[in-house]
Amino acid sequence: MSGDLPLTTETEKVIDSCTLCGKCNIQCYFQMEMAPGEVFAAKRKLFKERQKTETIQVWEIDDVLAGLLDIVGENWAFNDPTILTSYATFGSLSSQEITPAYVVLPKDAEETAAIVRLANQQGIPYLPISSGTNSSNIIKEKVILIDMGRMKTLIINEREAWAEVGAGIIAFDLQQAAMEKGLRFSIGESAAGVCANQVSTGIHSFFGYKKGMMADHYIEAELVSHEGEVLCTTSAEAPQITTRPKDFYQPSLPYICTRLKIKLYPVEEDEAVIFIPFRDRMDGLRVTREIAKEDLGTGMGLVGVEVLSEFLSISEEDSENFLDIAQYYLKINSCIMMMLNAKDLASLKQKFPDLTLIDRSAMQRVIQGIPAITGPESMALIEDVMDEDKPYDHIFGDMLEYFLKQIEITEDEVEELFEHIDNKPLRKALTRSYFDKEYSDPEYWFNYRMFSPRFLRTHWFFSVMYFTDTDNLGLIEEICEKNREFGELHDLKNAFCYVMPIDGGKRFFFEYEFFCDQRDEDMLKRLKKVFFLLANESRRMVKTEKGIYPVLNTLFNGLNKKDYYLYSNFDEET
Repeated sequence: MSGDLPLTTETEKVIDSCTLCGKCNIQCYFQMEMAPGEVFAAKRKLFKERQKTETIQVWEIDDVLAGLLDIVGENWAFNDPTILTSYATFGSLSSQEITPAYVVLPKDAEETAAIVRLANQQGIPYLPISSGTNSSNIIKEKVILIDMGRMKTLIINEREAWAEVGAGIIAFDLQQAAMEKGLRFSIGESAAGVCANQVSTGIHSFFGYKKGMMADHYIEAELVSHEGEVLCTTSAEAPQITTRPKDFYQPSLPYICTRLKIKLYPVEEDEAVIFIPFRDRMDGLRVTREIAKEDLGTGMGLVGVEVLSEFLSISEEDSENFLDIAQYYLKINSCIMMMLNAKDLASLKQKFPDLTLIDRSAMQRVIQGIPAITGPESMALIEDVMDEDKPYDHIFGDMLEYFLKQIEITEDEVEELFEHIDNKPLRKALTRSYFDKEYSDPEYWFNYRMFSPRFLRTHWFFSVMYFTDTDNLGLIEEICEKNREFGELHDLKNAFCYVMPIDGGKRFFFEYEFFCDQRDEDMLKRLKKVFFLLANESRRMVKTEKGIYPVLNTLFNGLNKKDYYLYSNFDEET
């Protein structure tokens, strides 16, 4: 609309690429309360208006682009501003929107290696991206952006339980293909590229509780070096992390991963997903550790109630309402989300008889009924028990079925939820889809890790991550308190995200979130101040405390072995 972007032949292709079928609106609204189809329709209308008075340009090919086209072929390399703009940085620690100088999409490792050699010859930095979901402050100068999206290799060996995936395969696609064969992998964010996620930090997932992290996930990796050579490494040959936790080095990308042979695991027929609420996070941490030591379950994590509220709720308003009720009426501070088979479930009930267990069916009905949870009937029920020590024991125990009936929503009431949407076809589609499993089934969410985007409904989230020992639970509380203190000091929304046990309960992986509008310069300045304080606090804690390992030191070491990082060189003299 501003006219800053010229009309080019690529603009026209982008405009025509959307059929305006509206299918993207349904999933995007359930995740983010957005309707991207409306944006595409507006773009098409605007393009036609500008086309009346402007000439559509063919962008000139320079020497660098010509070299890239020689490698990848026509239509796979660009310097056209329409294409470059679509790769602008987002979610970064800079409010400035920066675009690359060139974008190129190789089809395999050999083309990737040739691009790297060309970039080196031209003296231009290059940067690989996958799905682009974590492009955090990475385009800082003239750069050749290497989009791995063409590498769509996806082969599943059902008998030997592995998959071969190209760098263009996202986690959801791999999980869907694997589960059709009764297998799964330890999924990262559903929209994340599998290879990029593995290289970055080694795929963090609640399945990592049993299946490990970093080199534990893969069998073989195809890599392109900075010199433009194609290499191959196996997990058995995986390098150790070359720094100790105390070193605080600045990570850099050591190679580009173009293909992975990754491990898959059988899906058991009698699996169940359960939720276990806690009033006190320390109790949640203790139980999480003890369950891990008992080796129960397939996947598990302790989730903060703020994050859980976002995760479960279809709208931001519902999320705020649910959070108020969970925190102040039901006194829920955190909640274990866990997948386990029937045998482990029976053992859990026997070993931990005092826990409140909410099963998949009940939680699905809670999720579908969240818009009605502030109604007079359900609130009267909640207020009756709110003065108890653990009100959730009653609501999700002896009163569960009655409570679920109070928040049950009819199809007519579902239609009312979407009355505010002007787009009539979208309104009808959302009403029809409301009870579909993709939007309310905890088991589906657990397997596909679907609803992390809901964290972004108000602001982008910036994560601070650690490994910690589990023999000092107070360490987690100390870290949380410092994160909260620094967030409040600089007026930034923040929340405990989750803790996942690994290695039989010996270690925790821990994530804390800060929320910030990346286009607001003042908020970004405050966020940078928070990160400065946290960096210094982490240095202090590493020097004075035993058992804290900042994840920053493992960044871009996701193909390496974690053992050296977590189990070696604690002695300052060695």
